[in-house]
Amino acid sequence: MVLQKMRAGAQGIFAKVLVAVIVFVLAVTGFGAIQLFSGGEPIAATVNGDDITQRALELETQRQRAIQRSRLGGEISDELLDRLIDRGAVLDSLIVNTLVRQFAGELDLSVSEGAVQRNIRESFAGVEGFNDAMYRNWLAGLGHTPTSYQAEQADLLLRNQVNASLAETSFVTPRELRHNARILDQGRDIAYLLFDVESFAAQVAVTEEEIEEHYGNFLDDYLTPEKHDFDYVRIPRGPLEAEVVVEQAEIELAYQDEIAAMPEPRRHAAHILLEVNDERTVGDAIAVLSEVRTAIEEGATFEERARAISEDPSAEQGGDLGSVGRDVLPAALETALWSLLPGEISAPVETEFGVHLIKLVDVEDMDVPTLAERAPDIENELRRQEADKRFEELLRDVDELAFEEGDTLDGLAERYGVEIEALDGVTRSSSTGIFTDAGVRQAAYGDEVLVEGFNSAAVATAEAAVVIRLRQRHPPTERLLDDVREEIRGRLALESARRQTEDAAFGALTQLADGATPAELADATGIAWQRADGMARTDQSVPAEIRATAFEMGAPESGERTFEIAVMGNGSRALVVLSNVALGDYAATSEADRNVLARSLDQLVANREIDALVRTLRGDASISAIEFAAP
Repeated sequence: MVLQKMRAGAQGIFAKVLVAVIVFVLAVTGFGAIQLFSGGEPIAATVNGDDITQRALELETQRQRAIQRSRLGGEISDELLDRLIDRGAVLDSLIVNTLVRQFAGELDLSVSEGAVQRNIRESFAGVEGFNDAMYRNWLAGLGHTPTSYQAEQADLLLRNQVNASLAETSFVTPRELRHNARILDQGRDIAYLLFDVESFAAQVAVTEEEIEEHYGNFLDDYLTPEKHDFDYVRIPRGPLEAEVVVEQAEIELAYQDEIAAMPEPRRHAAHILLEVNDERTVGDAIAVLSEVRTAIEEGATFEERARAISEDPSAEQGGDLGSVGRDVLPAALETALWSLLPGEISAPVETEFGVHLIKLVDVEDMDVPTLAERAPDIENELRRQEADKRFEELLRDVDELAFEEGDTLDGLAERYGVEIEALDGVTRSSSTGIFTDAGVRQAAYGDEVLVEGFNSAAVATAEAAVVIRLRQRHPPTERLLDDVREEIRGRLALESARRQTEDAAFGALTQLADGATPAELADATGIAWQRADGMARTDQSVPAEIRATAFEMGAPESGERTFEIAVMGNGSRALVVLSNVALGDYAATSEADRNVLARSLDQLVANREIDALVRTLRGDASISAIEFAAP
């Protein structure tokens, strides 16, 4: 409840008596007694003594609503958002984050502010034209301010550290690696008939009677969008940044931090691999590679030996692995490579793939910028960071005044020397003027503005702090039948076509199951079969829904086929016939692909372990939380 409502209620006799009682209690017991009346900030959950406030829950819920509204776009209703966003699930995610954060504290894990800032910079380093305005608009679309996003990223980095600590104690055996490679790299022979909904819709004839009947039954679907006229003020950010003075010592310190955080140069490597199996022990492989290393030291070339005996696909390139950075090779191989000087060859190294000799061919040159080259950008970044802090203070001040004088923008305009601006005829999907900012759109259509009629909270845009309020509402009106006739025709045709494609696809499936040949089906439907032999999971030439269906189907017996219907996103259907499954060949995969697969499986194991950890933490924890009524 905003202040003006509180002030209005404070004029009654009951309020005056209550004030007298509070004054008496404070005089006797001190200000600690205020808890008797306020009870502190409302709590949504308590996890091992750490509180999650209802305000934090509300902020996260609103952020999730903003994400969904941004994803779905258009005139998405608040009722649909309420169904999509389960506040109980949101609270549960906050409880899990708290449990993991507490566990990280027990492990003495922490994340510095510099690490968070560096992670954010690196995340957007490759985005062409990315700037501060783009960053703030992107955050607003996620329901974040820079401060709240940094806090979320700190939690994410902390969780990653917990993940990493679990990953260090988990591993995937060579047998599991081979098995998963065969499954993941399998190819499938399929054929499919595509019953395209657009083609069916083009053949549907919709009568005028059907259009008029639909229009009469669904008038609510053909209303103009509700429109609103808003007033707002913008308090610019620019003057704050212009006031910031950055000292040379600050620039030099930031430069040193930047250089220290630069990644190590990548290393150009080559290797020779001997696998360990029933016919060759680790000791046998080490003995052979030790002799090979001696031979190379005496004049043989590494490349010739790699081509002759290496059992890795890179043998054809003389064992060349190209340039690699950290966390690409198995840990033992990486340690060996990083201990070498250019031209040196390691002693035999054992990994889960076998035994290796690895050679450091060269170290990638790194272009380290000078202080003079980096100084202008660093100065701008430091100025922006300081301006961010001042802007956060400005936001708090603006928000407080907007709250205290909730029924007018005049006080804000006078205090900050800005004009009250107007934007008329706005809808929920508008993206012109000030409404190009997602945060402003969200604030304007919040209950405080749209239902209660008060000022919005202060919104941080890329260039200003904005407060907006509703001036006038324009209810929706019926659109004339002539204006929506073709829209209805297309809608009815598409609905009919979707039913037809479903019937046609299941009819074809039934005929195939009853013994019809593929050629007979093609003649009966007038649709040509499309083939994809040896289709991989990542084959982009086949629609994703058909690929997903094909890889969910059970493998057929030799000489047999299996059938299934794939449902496409637009309502089309496809009859999918699977005739053969060929498992992947682990021996044919490169060392790099094996490493990627091994890391993926390690992460999968770690994810399973962190899920188990969360269940254990939850079981051992003292948790109390508010309950929500079932939807």
